Formats: sequence, C-alpha cells, structure tokens
Amino acid sequence: MDRPRVFRRRRAAGWGRRAVATGLAFAAAAAGAPLGGQEGGALRLGLTYEARYVPGMVVAPVSAGAGFEELGAAVGEILRTDLDYSDRFDIIAVSDTLTWGGTPNYALWNQVGAVWLVTSEISVAPGTQTPLLRVSLHDVVYGNLENVQAFTLPPMDAADFRMSVHRISDRIVFWATGGQRGIAATRIALRRRDGDGSSYLLLIDSDGRNPQRIDTGGRNVFSPAFSPDATRIAYTIQDETGYFSLVEMNLITGSRRTVASGRLIQTPTWTPDGRLAYAEGVGGTARIMVEGGEQLTDGRVQSLNPSFSPDGESFAYEADPANEQQVYVRRVSGGPARRISIYHPREDTNAAGPDWSPNGDRIAYSALSDRRWQIFTVNPDGTDRRMLTRRGESEDPSWAPDGRHLVFSSIDAQGSTVWILDVFTGRSRPLTAGRLDGLPDWSPPIPPGS
Repeated sequence: MDRPRVFRRRRAAGWGRRAVATGLAFAAAAAGAPLGGQEGGALRLGLTYEARYVPGMVVAPVSAGAGFEELGAAVGEILRTDLDYSDRFDIIAVSDTLTWGGTPNYALWNQVGAVWLVTSEISVAPGTQTPLLRVSLHDVVYGNLENVQAFTLPPMDAADFRMSVHRISDRIVFWATGGQRGIAATRIALRRRDGDGSSYLLLIDSDGRNPQRIDTGGRNVFSPAFSPDATRIAYTIQDETGYFSLVEMNLITGSRRTVASGRLIQTPTWTPDGRLAYAEGVGGTARIMVEGGEQLTDGRVQSLNPSFSPDGESFAYEADPANEQQVYVRRVSGGPARRISIYHPREDTNAAGPDWSPNGDRIAYSALSDRRWQIFTVNPDGTDRRMLTRRGESEDPSWAPDGRHLVFSSIDAQGSTVWILDVFTGRSRPLTAGRLDGLPDWSPPIPPGS
C-alpha cells in the first residue's frame, strides 16, 4: 500500500511537505527578522491588529504577616504576571515606597492612569493553619470596591500551588471584564525532540513555568490534543516498524488506552461531546474518522486535521483534491465541503492545520505566503482573511479558551520556538525557545484536582 502524502501542520507528525520513505523528514527553515522587540526572534508580526483600549491596572503587593512573607511574594509575582499576560490590562508599575494599607486613595490611582486596583492580603483560616488569600478589585474611576473574595491557598511546595493562584488570576479577569474568560489556569502541550531524534510530550503552564515531561513509551510522538474537560490528552506514537497508535492518557490517574492503530493514524482532536476524531490511512490516502466507527470523509482525497465548531455541527479540515492542500469546512451531517482558504492555481499556496476558535467566530490555520508558512485567521465562511505573521516560518496554530490568544510554532536556524500571540493587539511572547519544540495544543481551563 502506498503511504499517503502528509504535510507539516498543526497536530501533524512534523513531516516534510513532500512524501519521504521514512515519513519523518524534518523541514528546516531560514531565520527571519526579530519578533516585535524581541532580540534574536524568528518572525515578525503583521500590522493587521485592531486598535483597542486597554485599561490601566495597579496590582498592589500582597500584604502578608510574619511567616507568610515568602508566600506573599510568590503569589504576588504570579498574579502580576498572569494579569499582564492576559493582555486585557496595562499593568502600571508603582513605587514600592507607597503606603498600601488602609482605604485606597482612589484619586491618587486615578492620576497615574489606573482604572482598576487589585489589593490582596494573606491571613489564616480560623482554627487552622491554612492560609487564606483575600483579593479585592477596586474600580478606581467610580471609587468603589467592585468585588472581594477569599481563596484557600495550598502549600507552596504542593503540585497544584501555581495552578491554584492562576485560577485566582482568572477570577480577577472575570470580574474586571464582565465575565470574560482568562487563560492563566491553562496548560499547553507540545512535542519536544531530543538531539538523538527521539521525542516526548511536555505540558507547560501558559506562563511558561512548571514544565512536566510525559514519556509515551515510543521513540516518536506526535499530535497532542487536550480533551474538552482538560482531564485527558490524546497523542500518536510511531513504533520501530513505522506503524502508528492513537493513545488516550488520563492526566489525573495516569492510565492509558489505545484507541486505534494502523499504518497511518494521525492528527487527533476531540469532538465537543468528548469523542476522539482522527485521520486514518486508507489505500493511498487518508480519511477522517470519529471514535466508534463514524466516517466524516470518504478517503477519495486525502483529509487530515479535523477541528470542530463549538456546537459540534461543522468541522474544518485540510484536503488536497488538486494536489494543493487547502482548508475546508463541512457539516458533520454531510453535504458539500466549502473551501475557506485562498487558492491560486499553479502557485504554491498550500494551507493546512485549521483550528476552530472556542468562540466559534474564527478559524486559524497556516498557509504559504511568498513560499513561507504564516498564520492566518478567517471567518468560518471564508471571509475577512487576516494575516497575523509575516516573517520566518510560522505554523501549528491553537486557540486559547478565551478565543483571543493563539499559540504557534516558529522555525529558524536555531530550532523551533513556541510563541503566544494576542490576535487583537499583536502583542506576543515566547513560551519556549532554543529547543526543538512544536505541535502545540492549548488546553481548556484546568479543573481543580488535575
């Protein structure tokens, strides 16, 4: 049986854009211009972002009594970083010499440009030694206390300490934005390759901290994908004979099960109701299947990389009916496919790796522009195409649960860097750098206990 052609794309195996005997060719890319103001970056962002007002916010140092100074400093650092990385506020630096106790001086904070003031203090729960963090959000403009809540803090050496504080940061975002989702209490899964060519999965908090290695039992691992409840992760491994297995791992218990195996099992994702969908090799091509035997494409043309709309009624995928991979949308119930990526006959205009926003309003994908892969977003009907990156090689987009941030990989002469981008402001930051990292997938909010 001829092996289908497989391309480098989101949740794919990192293969070259043309078929190779081993199926494991790694495509090198030339270095581009720096990213924004980042020195030594691998790409440069486009100027197609919306000008939006970003309110000023002051995050006061955590007030902590004797014995809790280290805890207060750690919590304060996480809160400030998380609220900054939300890209919803302009975090205003203020002098440490200011007096923070007592009733806030709203007139003073208004003068420095603050709209919001976050204050917090650590105390001990009555009758226990459990620390409590009392967080207050002040509306500086109207001079009142907007919200206040006390949160129990785990010990600093507990595995869930940082994630517990991340959830508090997301609560502040929820208060200040009128109910919008934050991204702090999330993780990103990616494939990291070692120098010997082997690879493993890495889970990392959205702030770039707290990495966790997951050994998969196979030399080559691809395509990590979080379940809708963030308690499981799916991935594929390739054994020494070239065969693939699709594995689901429970992130709470560590248990694993094999969902499917074959000559080509790739690009898993999850339906909104929690079933696995994936590409399965058939004949000389590939079709999209859903766990349980449901077939979404018939395999007459190669179909890969499914991504579902939030309501589960439609899915985006890539296919190459004219030997030019493009991105299509069709209904799960059947019917004609609609191409949503731009296609120019006789030009190298491949498009790949769609990811449907959790808000349902945009689809991100990578496409060739001037012979380099860049990140684009488009409406689900193919209108309002926006190019988000312009230099370097940028691929593998995955949406954050807030529907405004993307994580993606960029390749340069030094290796693969994973970036996070706010699609509204164009602000970006590296998640990992200097490693052979790629194929990122952004989790939904991590539930307590995970």
